[in-house]
Amino acid sequence: MAKLTNGILGPILGKIENLVGYIRLGVPVIRMRPRKPKKKIKRSDGQKAVNLKFRIVKSFISIVSEFVNVGYRLNALGTTKIAENNATSYLLKEAIVGEYPDLALDFSKVKLCKGKLPPPVNATVELEGDFLKFKWDVNPNWNRFLKRDQVMLLAYSPVNEVAEYVLSGARRSEGADVLPVNIVREDSSWVKKDAYLETYMAFISDDRQGISDSIYVGKVMI
Repeated sequence: MAKLTNGILGPILGKIENLVGYIRLGVPVIRMRPRKPKKKIKRSDGQKAVNLKFRIVKSFISIVSEFVNVGYRLNALGTTKIAENNATSYLLKEAIVGEYPDLALDFSKVKLCKGKLPPPVNATVELEGDFLKFKWDVNPNWNRFLKRDQVMLLAYSPVNEVAEYVLSGARRSEGADVLPVNIVREDSSWVKKDAYLETYMAFISDDRQGISDSIYVGKVMI
């Protein structure tokens, strides 16, 4: 209980709700009483799993964000989300495998692009020196618009947590393209033993108003 020892205009001495009044060095002071710390609630394994999944996906997205922002741009149009939000949602639902705490990305289930254009068919990749050579089937019956689609290529190193990519490579009608992968140079001191690359490709239209789903091309050992 507080007291007004000098009338209504005097200093408040004592407690009112969460306030405390007192005299300090001759000066009236009012401060808030410290709140009792809330009892820490132990999180369940389910809650911890959700947090870990989110950290895994966000860490990966941060490395390939430029590619994903192009790959999911059209997918996010007309929504309240940005491209990275849609990519994150997809990966959380479709690409995380394992049981907590042993959770990981299944790179074969990762999609870096979402769209309606025809995806690459019978795609292959192989390492040739400092380049990855990608190939895909060509159909002579494609219309002139499909023929002019450009390939998007990406290689991701889970060991080194880096990526190399191109957003507008060769035309769909060319059937092949190469991706420089400086991340595997022998003179790079941070290249780690037993590193490997996870590879992806997609097609984007000449006017950037159409894109295909990305496909997983495969794992390439360095």
